[in-house]
Amino acid sequence: MKRLFQLEFHRLLKTKATWIIFTIIFAWSGLQVFLAEVSHYEDAFTGELVYFITARTIIESSFGLGSLQVLLIGVLSSLFIAQDISQGTIRNKIIAGYSKFEIYTVQMLMSLLLAFAGLFLFHLLPSIFSGLITFPILDNGTDSLENFFITVAFGYMLVGLGVLMTSFVALHAKNVATAIIFTILIFVLGPTFTSILKSIIQTLVLLDLDSSANPQAYQDVVDSINGIFDFVYFHQLNRLLGSGVIFDIFGENTRINFFNEVNYSYIWKTLLSSSILTILLFVGGGYGFARGDLK
Repeated sequence: MKRLFQLEFHRLLKTKATWIIFTIIFAWSGLQVFLAEVSHYEDAFTGELVYFITARTIIESSFGLGSLQVLLIGVLSSLFIAQDISQGTIRNKIIAGYSKFEIYTVQMLMSLLLAFAGLFLFHLLPSIFSGLITFPILDNGTDSLENFFITVAFGYMLVGLGVLMTSFVALHAKNVATAIIFTILIFVLGPTFTSILKSIIQTLVLLDLDSSANPQAYQDVVDSINGIFDFVYFHQLNRLLGSGVIFDIFGENTRINFFNEVNYSYIWKTLLSSSILTILLFVGGGYGFARGDLK
């Protein structure tokens, strides 16, 4: 498997789409840094520069599945896999003695490599220029530096899992167009659909409850629904980013503080469901791919 991974890595480096997409990601990162540097003003009282966008906010907000850099990573992963199948090179690997399960596993690992490399590339310039565009080191709960690093780690994990999901589709779609279409649908519509679904369920369940008459019962129902959705992948990413507010009529989506015991349940649910989904994608998906037909 190590030899196969090395071969796939060299194939990745020779693929033009890799260099084109990574160049776009790097350029997009540079644009974010430029916008951050020019969008500031000088405080009239203190004389200090105040930034609307900082290196920290660029990095923290970069894990959204609908964002350009993550979408490009998903498309590149799907394109890389689907071409391998459509061009028939995957059959050469089977002839060379590699099992289809090994081929599937290596392709999924390559997807993770692409996800982490793409995110790192996007984060590189904001990190380098963090001295120019304020990178605050604070210690007040949610804004602590430790919380920032844990948020980034969770972001890498969840984006990596999203790319694994799209890679699973690409490995079973067996053609480039279908793989890319499903990638775009999953990355763009997945989080929005989950937010809408949760809001609809909350609205229907809470329709007959009077929050003023029995506020505790009302809040218990809201907490129960949120607790269930904490297991849902797309909802986890929305909560991590403090996003989904447009569709969240009850407004519990706030930025996660990993040192606040209120969020411990969410953290463990995220780790548990993400671990289970990862195992299913690798093991279950691998055995399914091994038994399937490559036609």
